[in-house]
Amino acid sequence: MLFFLRSISLTIILLLLISPIIHYVQQVNEKQQIILLSDISASMDLPGGNGKTKKNWIQSYSSTIKDKFSSAGYEIISYDFASGLTNNRNNTLLVPALEELNKKHDFSRIKGIVLLSDGWLHDAFPIPVKQLGCPFYALGDTATSLQADIKVVKVIYNPQAYRNEPTIIRAEIHSENYSGSAKVSLFLGNTEVRNQTVSLKAGETISLDFDYRFSQTGFYPFRVEVSVPGIKERSLNNNSYPGAIEVLTNKQRVVILSESPSWDNKFIVDAVTENPRWEVKYYRVQGDKVFAGEKLVDTIPSDHLSAIIILNNGALQLSGYPLNYVLSSYQKGIGILFQGLPLPELASILPLQKSNISSVYQGFLELTPQAARYPMLEFVNSELQNIPPLDYYYVTSTKGAEVLATIDNPQNSPAIAVNTQGRAKVIAMAFLNLWKWQMQSESGGYKKLLSNTLTWLANTSSTGYYAIYNNSYFLGEEINIRLRAEDNIRGLLLDLNPELKILDASGKEVYRDFMIQAEGEYTTHFSLDKPGIYSFTISDQMSKQSVSGKFNVAESSLESMDFDLNIPLLSWITSETKGKLLYPATLQSFQPLPAQNRVVNKSKDIPLYRKWYVLTLFIVAFCLELFFRRRWGLL
Repeated sequence: MLFFLRSISLTIILLLLISPIIHYVQQVNEKQQIILLSDISASMDLPGGNGKTKKNWIQSYSSTIKDKFSSAGYEIISYDFASGLTNNRNNTLLVPALEELNKKHDFSRIKGIVLLSDGWLHDAFPIPVKQLGCPFYALGDTATSLQADIKVVKVIYNPQAYRNEPTIIRAEIHSENYSGSAKVSLFLGNTEVRNQTVSLKAGETISLDFDYRFSQTGFYPFRVEVSVPGIKERSLNNNSYPGAIEVLTNKQRVVILSESPSWDNKFIVDAVTENPRWEVKYYRVQGDKVFAGEKLVDTIPSDHLSAIIILNNGALQLSGYPLNYVLSSYQKGIGILFQGLPLPELASILPLQKSNISSVYQGFLELTPQAARYPMLEFVNSELQNIPPLDYYYVTSTKGAEVLATIDNPQNSPAIAVNTQGRAKVIAMAFLNLWKWQMQSESGGYKKLLSNTLTWLANTSSTGYYAIYNNSYFLGEEINIRLRAEDNIRGLLLDLNPELKILDASGKEVYRDFMIQAEGEYTTHFSLDKPGIYSFTISDQMSKQSVSGKFNVAESSLESMDFDLNIPLLSWITSETKGKLLYPATLQSFQPLPAQNRVVNKSKDIPLYRKWYVLTLFIVAFCLELFFRRRWGLL
């Protein structure tokens, strides 16, 4: 026995030293495969146009399709999907399901995917259906219901509003098989705040607007609901559509100061007023007096002040209160846009200074290489040929100022300069009549320049850190939150590691993950299974930047609105993949191509020295030998 145990131990030691591998070749009959992908989302329980639920109608034909492919020699592999290959029935996402299938199977053997679905897929980009390289087969039905159905198709609104400012919420209402009056209501929570009576026509979509003023700041979920008393609808699930609006305190204020009305004044006011984020106040200044229209005013508002625009048409003088207002605003970090002849009173802050020449000349604008560093001028280079000759002044630049544009005269006198040495940013333009540019440019270059310049002046942060998201999502809908990070000249910051944290209304953390960088942005996808108001924070430890926001998850689900079959999407998927859209009338005549099974030689290597049972046998034999030698006194 001792000899036998010692032989086992030595044999295994030799195996470990020699490391033999058993190699053999096996012939395998490999069948081509068809994947049967069945939709189990909640929308499959809704009725179709044929009077049955979509699930029952598709199942009545699925066995026929399966038998045809089986008879052609294919191996059938069945999967269920909803939000990918999961049991979450609140959404229908095909792309995650295809990505999981691609990991599980060798698609060189997959010769087709039978998609047993109603076609209401909520993927943002269904591109992977083409990348798999196999045809898709789907079942279609053109039958439609004759029962009345009224639905809110969508709601269009600005995700941000301002307190006591009018807010427009537009709703689109569609009617199927019903003509008559209907009541459309706007609800904040469970309170009806607006309603309208509209006239509907069968087969048509109408739009209507709700005008509402929010008296308090905050985050307000809302819904638009349509109702028609006295008729039996096919379903009431699609009679409402949710949304959410974040109400801010006040708009950003832009103050314009000038000595007299001019065309420059008018078109600057018009251009700034077009931006809903800004509230424009225009004042006429004469020395130490300030006029709003023809009325003398004592003060200029400074609350929520974002930027100051000063226009000097050649006769502006600042003294007393108006001068102190500008200088004190500058000390507080308020940006200033100055246009026209520079003022000696503002020599301490302006990047351009008045010269000994006070006459007005005409010339064309030319950008300097330094202009490329400033985002508000990045598009002007392509528009230079559209800018007409400007009425300019000969000026000089102050020490430390950057000249961004010059005039095409022999002296190349400065035309645009910036000063960013103080707390606030100042940009000065030594010319007038820039408003004529808008008559030459079809792309709105004049308004873009003013809007971008004021945005740059109002932005006191050295970097841009913006969250891009929707204010409202349906229950189960895939939530996509993106982050765009930029430096002060709009260069993308791609070396960050931002972390997203989601909190529910009670402050409990429900999701946390790092965002993935893709195409110049950071993004993450997830879904939540409970309705309510959620808040999020995106923070980066390296840059110490953070941004936050709120969104609402409504109680209603997209799945509850998806009636009948989405024939256009099913047709697109089958045609793009060179598959076929099957109808009940053509199903019996459909004959798939016969499967081309093949015999494949598969080699396999078995390294005995790595097997756990070989090592276990060595340990057992060695320990038994040691035990008996101790027991019999042979050690």
